[in-house]
Amino acid sequence: MCNGSCNELCPVAKLCREAIGGFSATLAWGTSDRRVQVFHILCLLCVGIYAILLPWMRPQWLVDNIYAEATKVGNSVGKQRGIFQVAVLVLAVLNFMCLIMLGLASRAMKSEAISRLIDEQLRENEKFRSHFLKALRTSYSISVLLLLLVVFIYGILSRLSRLPHPSAFVMGWSPAFFSAWALLQMLTFIRLLAALAMNKVECFYRELEATGNGINGVNGIHGINGSVNASSACLEAQDFAETAVPGHWLHLLREHQKLLRHLKAMSSAISATVLVFQNVVAGSSLLSLWVARAYQKDALPSTGYVLLAFTMMCSGIFAMLPLAYITDLCQSRRLGRRSLLNLADKYSGWPMSAEVHAEYMRFMQHMNMAEAGIYLPNMGMVTRASLTNQIMFYVKVLPLALALTLGWWRRG
Repeated sequence: MCNGSCNELCPVAKLCREAIGGFSATLAWGTSDRRVQVFHILCLLCVGIYAILLPWMRPQWLVDNIYAEATKVGNSVGKQRGIFQVAVLVLAVLNFMCLIMLGLASRAMKSEAISRLIDEQLRENEKFRSHFLKALRTSYSISVLLLLLVVFIYGILSRLSRLPHPSAFVMGWSPAFFSAWALLQMLTFIRLLAALAMNKVECFYRELEATGNGINGVNGIHGINGSVNASSACLEAQDFAETAVPGHWLHLLREHQKLLRHLKAMSSAISATVLVFQNVVAGSSLLSLWVARAYQKDALPSTGYVLLAFTMMCSGIFAMLPLAYITDLCQSRRLGRRSLLNLADKYSGWPMSAEVHAEYMRFMQHMNMAEAGIYLPNMGMVTRASLTNQIMFYVKVLPLALALTLGWWRRG
C-alpha cells in the first residue's frame, strides 16, 4: 500500500502514468506529485468560488444576457436572475462534491486491495498488460473528446441564443465543464478497476473450464505465470471419472473463496467513490430538470434541458455496466449466458467416484450460497438486469417529465 510520500512505489501510479501520463484530471490525482494535486485542488476551489461570487458581482455582460434571456423566455428580469443564481450555486456545490470524489478515488487507487490486484495480474501477464493499457488510453481519449463536444455544444447554443454577449454565455456556465470533466474521468476510473476484477474472474473461469479439458488435481492446473494450460483435448463425459481426482473440487472451492475476497475488497474500496459519483450525476440531472421547469414558457430550451437530464441519468447507469458484467459472469443463471454457475453446473451429470462427487456437491453448494460479484451499499449487487430496470424506469418517466415542464405540449 502506498501513501502520498511514496507515490513512485504505488502500482496504480505507475500504471496510470504509463497509460495516460500524469496530468489527467482524475487519475492523476492519485498518481501525480504533490504540486499537480495542489494545482487540481486550487482549480476546483477557484471554479466553485467563481460560481458563488458571479451572481453577486453582476458584471455588465451578465446583466445584459439575463435581461435578453428573460425577454426571450417570458420571465421577469428578477426571476431570470434568480434562476441563474440558484443554478450556479448548485454547480458550485457539485464542483466541491467532485473535489471529494477525486479524493476518494485517490484513496481507492492507493488501497491495498487494488494494489494487490495489479501486482498479481499485470506484473507477470504482459499480454494482458498491453491490452489493458491500450483500453485505458482509449477510454481516456473518449472522455477528452466528449468534454470537447460539451464545450462545442455550449458554443453553438451561445450563437443560437442571440444574446448580446454570446461568448460570455459560455463563460457564465463554465463551472459545468469542470463537473462534466470529473464525471467523464470517473468512467475511466471505473473501467480501470472493472478490467482488473474481470480478469481475475476470467482466470478462475478458465481454471474451472480446464476441469473438462483433462487438467485436474491440484498439480498441473496452473501453467507458467499462473495461466491455465488448456492444450489437452476436451475429454468425453464418460472419461471424466478417470481423470477427476480427490481434492480437485476442494481446490477450486478455495480458489473461489479467494476470488470472493478480492471482489469484496474491491467493492469496499470503490463504494464511497461510486456513491459520490452517483450523487453528482443525480444533482446535475435534477438541476437540468429544475432549469427546464423555469424555462417552461419556451418549448425548445425546456425540452432540451429535460433531454439533457435524461441523458445524464442514463450515463450514470451505463457507467456501472463494466461492474455489472463482473457480477453476471460470476453468478448469472440465464440460459445461454456465460457464467461460473452455468459452467460449474455443466459437470453435474458427469460420472464421478463417490468421494469426488461429495466434493463436487460441496463445491456447488458453496457456489449457490455465496454471492459473488460487485456489491455497492446503495445499489446491492450490480447486475445488468438491475441496471436495465433503472433505464426502463427513466424511459417511462421521460414523457411525464416533458409534460410537466410543458416542453412539447404547452406554451406558457
